[in-house]
Amino acid sequence: MEDEQGAQRLEREQVLSEYGTWRLTGDEDAPVAEEIRTLETLLRLKAEQQGSPDPGLWTEELAIELLTVVVPRTVIQPREHVMDLVPTLIRFVTYLRETGRWHPGAMSATEAPGMLSGLEFAALEAADDPSRRSFSTNILGYGMALGVDLEDEDELAAFMNWYNSLPDDERLALSETGRIERPQTPYDRDASLRAAQAEDQGTSSWPWFLPGPEAAEGTVLIEGALTEDAAVYAANDFVERAAALLEHLGGQPRKVTGTGALNRADSAEVLEALGMRPSLRTMWERPELAGPWVTLLDGGWLEVTSGMVHPLAGPVPYVPLAAGGEGFVEFGHALLSACLFGKDARDAQDGGFRGMPDTIAALLVACGPEGLVMPDLLSPDAAELPVPLDPSTGEWDRAELHRLVAVTRDLDDLVDLGILHRHGRHHTGSAAVLAALVALMKERGEQSGFSLG
Repeated sequence: MEDEQGAQRLEREQVLSEYGTWRLTGDEDAPVAEEIRTLETLLRLKAEQQGSPDPGLWTEELAIELLTVVVPRTVIQPREHVMDLVPTLIRFVTYLRETGRWHPGAMSATEAPGMLSGLEFAALEAADDPSRRSFSTNILGYGMALGVDLEDEDELAAFMNWYNSLPDDERLALSETGRIERPQTPYDRDASLRAAQAEDQGTSSWPWFLPGPEAAEGTVLIEGALTEDAAVYAANDFVERAAALLEHLGGQPRKVTGTGALNRADSAEVLEALGMRPSLRTMWERPELAGPWVTLLDGGWLEVTSGMVHPLAGPVPYVPLAAGGEGFVEFGHALLSACLFGKDARDAQDGGFRGMPDTIAALLVACGPEGLVMPDLLSPDAAELPVPLDPSTGEWDRAELHRLVAVTRDLDDLVDLGILHRHGRHHTGSAAVLAALVALMKERGEQSGFSLG
């Protein structure tokens, strides 16, 4: 099943990469990154929620359900993004038809744009209908309308603190309708942040959203966590991407942009070598390159001075896999360790971890034989999650929700970098990641804040 999901994900990535190239060929100023993000969401929901993984198979029933039922229930987005859904999907249909990817079992390719155009109002109407959204989508959607940055765990925690402070009738109205008329205490960002910080209490308990500590205990106690299998490192996307950057530089200095990045042409060339869509405006918008690039700088394999990047030996020299498995393993371990150490040293706003020490616990489970499935607060079954309650209100404990959100963000960042793999909500690591994690745990020592036995 996991192999099948992986194959489906790779097919989606390939199709979206080709779409990006096709789109830029017709309009070099097209907002390709935004369109691909929209299409990635639609194709993923179509596969996961509707059981239809083929990017080229679109029926009228699938499109209607996706745009008027699935998206409103699961996606939090501003209204202007909803307005872009149908036009973007119509362009995607045109691409599928012109490139021969339109599925023979789909609706008529010539009639599809007209049918989809007819769904624009229905999609907007569905997005505005609170009865089609989950209670958490209504609450968070209201927060977005107030300007809350849902990607910022501190702002999200502050907003949820405000929500939990509302009277019962106002909380009920907001969760059911996504609106609240003249709340008794209007939302004040600064005041809510101060209140959340004042109430925030550190905890050393095992995270409620993870399997029991025994799931991680057997993983971390493995002797000799530094695997000698070069194939494990070769299979790690982060290591592969860092190696591709070094191979592209070829040991020679090269000009960089004013922000210290590879230029657009060099970045596209590296992405193509990795088999990824080469469309981008700047290297920094592609975590697949930006993440390894920052780690190579942090670890001493690269140095940027006077508008040039200079390859260096680093703490462990880069040795291609073909030149020697042992040297490649040593490089891979040093690289992964440098990435985790760098994120641990940075503040959250600068790309650092947000959920420590819970993130260590989550990574230990993810690197175990079963991997880690993270709960989804936006799922229809979210009300049944075992979220600890605040004894003073009887509602979900805000601090515990904060823990989940912070760790989820950390894991998602590591997926974007290529450190972890994810299929749906299922996260998996490897022995290579575990070895780097053990090194980080030894460095942190007792600062981890919890005991594994």
